[in-house]
Amino acid sequence: MRHPVLLILAAWALLFLPGLGSRELQGEEARRVLPGRTMLQNGDFMLPRSGGQVYNRKPPLVNWISAAAITVSGKMDEWTVRLPSALLVLSLALAAFFSLKPWLGKRTAALTAFILLTNVGFIEKGRLIEIEALYFSLYGICILLWLSLWHQNKPVAAWFTAAIVSGLAFLAKGPPHLIYFYFIVVCVLRAEGRIKDLIRWPHLASIALFVGTWLPWAMLNMQRNPYRDSTSEWSEQITHRLGLVEFNFINYLLQIPQSLVNFLPWALFIPLWFKKHNSPHEQAIRAITWGTIWGFIIIAVLPSSRPRFMLPCNVTAALLTAHSLVLAGPEWIKRASVIWRWLAIFLAAGSTALLIAKTITPTHGASPSAMWLALLASFAAVIYLTVRRRHRQESPLRLASYIVLALGSCSMAFHAVAVPLMIQQEELRPFAEKIRSITGPDEKIVLFRVGERMWPFYLGMNCVEISTIRDRPRPTRWLITPKDYWESKEGRSSLLEKLDEPRQIHVMSQPKGDPPVVLLEFSLSPRPSKEERAQQSPSN
Repeated sequence: MRHPVLLILAAWALLFLPGLGSRELQGEEARRVLPGRTMLQNGDFMLPRSGGQVYNRKPPLVNWISAAAITVSGKMDEWTVRLPSALLVLSLALAAFFSLKPWLGKRTAALTAFILLTNVGFIEKGRLIEIEALYFSLYGICILLWLSLWHQNKPVAAWFTAAIVSGLAFLAKGPPHLIYFYFIVVCVLRAEGRIKDLIRWPHLASIALFVGTWLPWAMLNMQRNPYRDSTSEWSEQITHRLGLVEFNFINYLLQIPQSLVNFLPWALFIPLWFKKHNSPHEQAIRAITWGTIWGFIIIAVLPSSRPRFMLPCNVTAALLTAHSLVLAGPEWIKRASVIWRWLAIFLAAGSTALLIAKTITPTHGASPSAMWLALLASFAAVIYLTVRRRHRQESPLRLASYIVLALGSCSMAFHAVAVPLMIQQEELRPFAEKIRSITGPDEKIVLFRVGERMWPFYLGMNCVEISTIRDRPRPTRWLITPKDYWESKEGRSSLLEKLDEPRQIHVMSQPKGDPPVVLLEFSLSPRPSKEERAQQSPSN
């Protein structure tokens, strides 16, 4: 492989960029982006707020990244806020290549990077602005740097570098990654007879550095939180994951199978981990294997665990799989390559047929021109690799290339054919467009007591979420509040105490079956003082 970095970049672009901004927000993406918007509006980056209320259940790194993406691009759309997740996965793959290359060699390093880019769990989460993509990417960079620097006999650099990146991972999701990290570290140190390094100064200093990475934010958060409940909220989040609050027996039984699905197609090669190989790194690889397995088991058996919580294990699983494949026999690699080569050809041909059908009978959605270009490049690569195999023996990296092209072909077809059909069923964007058709595209809209919803994302930066009516921007022309609240005596009186009678009232049904809201238009003329209103009253 002459240009591994270029091939890593090409594989990433093929799998993570097509259709990145096509679908509307999914899952909890709004909860990760909207606090970032509020931070930009109020200038408070220490205390996240969602739906106008303090949201302290998760650290703010994903909110900061969303705010930074919006600021840098000057736009607030799906592509803008999702791109940082994809870039972090790319950073993980490149970190794997450059950190593992001096230790395990170029082939294992490159193959690890390809596996990180092509497992199902990372592809799914890396295309969303969710905590998981940030979390497993930062944890992955942390553990890979530690392993590489440690085995290059640079213990101080290993501890200190891992401490800083681990601190950033803490700002993404808190402390769970420490379980994975220390299980692997302890297994490696124990295998080398160096367990006492845990009580020596480099490690102890790294703990202080780790805490120093996130402690300033925690202190400022507690200081600025008006409810003074930051520590209790964080403690509750930790104990919540250890208890039976969200326990579901069926889901619990499926946790491990679903976690293995998240590592497909590479989960098929896990049995190779336990095959003995004649390798100078065998002791370290065995330690990493058992550290990965024990960390996985500990998190998997927690009652309130979820398959996504085990995604960090995919990082060292990629390393172990790459090492095993590089040392596997040529006949085994040849059989696997034949299957994936024909699968890549079949999927590329099928995707091409679907794109031809879409071109002939276009449906609503994004133009497939970029998809065509990527798919043709994918098809050409399959043909090139097929021709070249006659002159060179099949290798694990060639096998990875077939898998990249197979998954890329599926991605092209899905985003060119299926996604436009999904767009026709969307509710969030049409609802926001309906609101903007009434208010105008650039009017400021205030949301009061609406709660955590996804559609406010599509109202852009001119949408402000408030917790009390006193926090409203002045003047306020457009305000959205729940219909039940507006129609209640208490709600109506509290609003009219601060605002005039609305000029227009629009009752609107929210998406996803949520209760209806009212869009109120108020006059922009200054509100009379209490004395002026008293003089204008009929009794006077």
